[in-house]
Amino acid sequence: MAFVTTIGRSMARGNMAARSASTRATVGELDHIAIACKDVDSMLKFYNGLLGFPAMNVDKFRQGQASFPSVRINQGTILDFFPLEDANASFQQVSHFCVRLNQEDYENIKGVMAANGINPTRGEGQMSGARGTGTGLYYKDPEQNSVELRYYQNYTNPDYLGSA
Repeated sequence: MAFVTTIGRSMARGNMAARSASTRATVGELDHIAIACKDVDSMLKFYNGLLGFPAMNVDKFRQGQASFPSVRINQGTILDFFPLEDANASFQQVSHFCVRLNQEDYENIKGVMAANGINPTRGEGQMSGARGTGTGLYYKDPEQNSVELRYYQNYTNPDYLGSA
């Protein structure tokens, strides 16, 4: 995080030249988000049990053969849950992250959350994002991270797991 902060400050002061369009890095998609957790099991129950994201390395983690478990949110992106006592001292929780869903899954998850007494922390609305304006709302996970769930009415992506 210190590296990003240093770059951000340098750019704000005008100390770094802007990259030309031909030299800009191209990011295909977000690979993973590492979250420092007080209670890994509650995070797994939330993301795997409630949201339905497939869990990874849970048995290896519990047997001491993996440092952390994960959940897969799509074909190329995972959330890693680092136990707080093992997390690097520089780890910080994120402000929020957004998970794009198809509309059917979005509506189903809203129902699952309501049935489990979990209310949105920010009501449903139209919000701007990476793929234009979409419908979304926010929940808090067990570690109090804000998780935005969103769908885009007219967006299709063949790489996304699920229908658009």
